[in-house]
Amino acid sequence: MHTASLRGVVRARGPFVSVYFDAGHHPELRWQTMCDRLEADGADRALLDALEDAVLARPSQPGMAGRALIAAEGQVVLDRHLPVPPARTVERRGDLPYLLPLVDLSEPLVPHVVVQVDDRGADLRGVDPSGRPVAVATVGARSSGPVPELDVLELDDVAHEAASLVDRLRAELLVLAGPMAARRALRVALPNRYHRLVVEMEGPADPAVHHLAGRANRNERRAAVVRFREESTRVGGRALQGLDEVIVALERGAVGTLLLTDPLVGDRFAPEGRADEVLPALAVEHDVEVVLVGDALRLTEDVGALLK
Repeated sequence: MHTASLRGVVRARGPFVSVYFDAGHHPELRWQTMCDRLEADGADRALLDALEDAVLARPSQPGMAGRALIAAEGQVVLDRHLPVPPARTVERRGDLPYLLPLVDLSEPLVPHVVVQVDDRGADLRGVDPSGRPVAVATVGARSSGPVPELDVLELDDVAHEAASLVDRLRAELLVLAGPMAARRALRVALPNRYHRLVVEMEGPADPAVHHLAGRANRNERRAAVVRFREESTRVGGRALQGLDEVIVALERGAVGTLLLTDPLVGDRFAPEGRADEVLPALAVEHDVEVVLVGDALRLTEDVGALLK
């Protein structure tokens, strides 16, 4: 993740309150639960009020949708849509903003179009490179009767809508989800030039689509891992690991890429505070790219760096 856009956040004056949640359905209910926990933890009331206003001002998002909010100095200093929601709500107050979930959840997706189709109709959604749903359409059955089925004209309508969204977004992936007969009929109705983009799947599409559309991010992580291994084995290589060593290099402005493994959850501390807050904040301050490498590397204290 490139961090330059977050510099204004880390330069705000604390304390901070940071929250991450699923904005797809009833976000106001999730907010109330988070707010109660934050209030019990001693969070500043003015910060909670600012966050509440932001939550209630924006309606639910269609499909999979997450949201990140950070407040400081009595106002919201970050309000960002996330391509995928966190597995659970996250809330934290502290002297620094909690940015690590943002790194994990805001990686851009391959632009794509999802068509959820069955015998009765189709729901279409286009998703831009940031993961934001940008267009939603529904095509229902024209035929009457207790069990309507898509007719030829309706299949043509769905195919036209899908192709238009693909062209508009320059999508690299077209997902057809639903019963086999319905999605195969739709595939036949699509112009041939779109067939190379098609992936078919049974059932709800969202979790599988996120996996498919995150391919670019996996390639980026793989490249960082390969380079770190190469630099670690080379005499005079530009790779280092360990919390104290990486912090010193960050403060000197010597780091090009910060590598973190996913288990970094704040159980380690630096002189300035929790490691999972201090490291991303230093990365932002010095315009350092942050990459989560998961279990692809075993790093001392879950922290590594590639030097400039």
